[in-house]
Amino acid sequence: MKELGIILFIFISLIILSLGIDFFLTKGDVHEIIITAVNPFRVMDIPEMVIMIMFILRYFLEKALELWKKIKKDGIGIGKVNREEN
Repeated sequence: MKELGIILFIFISLIILSLGIDFFLTKGDVHEIIITAVNPFRVMDIPEMVIMIMFILRYFLEKALELWKKIKKDGIGIGKVNREEN
């Protein structure tokens, strides 16, 4: 329960910080602030979207490569129990 409270506190603090920065940058247009806070992809340009998609694809490719190397090294490993011998 304590971790949930900390997570919510940090989340709410970051939302307030984001709204505050938007408020000062847009000179107080509250409607625009809410729109950009709710949908951040609306304010992204095409090159920013492409770069974000490339980062996401790179992450998944790295994880797939790690999984492939692990399967190649150890086999699929279904039903195996890793226990150290004493």
